[in-house]
Amino acid sequence: MTVVLVPGFNGSARQPLLVRLSKLLEAEGVATKRVTLPRVRPTPALAPESEALAKYEATAYAGRSFGGRVCIRLPARVPRVLLGFPIRPPGRPRPEDEAALLALRSPTLILQGSDDELGPLAVLAPLCAQNRHLQLEVFEGVGHAFGRHEKRVLERAAEWLVKELR
Repeated sequence: MTVVLVPGFNGSARQPLLVRLSKLLEAEGVATKRVTLPRVRPTPALAPESEALAKYEATAYAGRSFGGRVCIRLPARVPRVLLGFPIRPPGRPRPEDEAALLALRSPTLILQGSDDELGPLAVLAPLCAQNRHLQLEVFEGVGHAFGRHEKRVLERAAEWLVKELR
């Protein structure tokens, strides 16, 4: 049982948020693998990143921001946690991301700040309502970076993943 943790854009396996989530999961007896994605200019299909991520065997995925965008493109039917999903940043529609979310057929928890400018709830909530596999939990007064609420967000992610994997 291994949860593969995927960083935000241009992040690495050493991204502090991933390190903290890894520690929470490992304290519960869940193995983790933190990865670094190729640093390339993203294409709409995110093919190079998806191919790199597909090389890791996972019983679940947790993706931070851009890492979540990559996680939802993998066909594996395993649980996923998306930490601050950037569904439609201002002026940058992402129809491929919207289609990928709607196509998911495995339990997926999206932890989103109510004030996340990169992932507006006005876009994300209706999408989640269309797919019974998507569970959206909103943290009030929280932006994309989670800030002082990060610990609470990560504790919820770990709790959900442990429950899904047992």
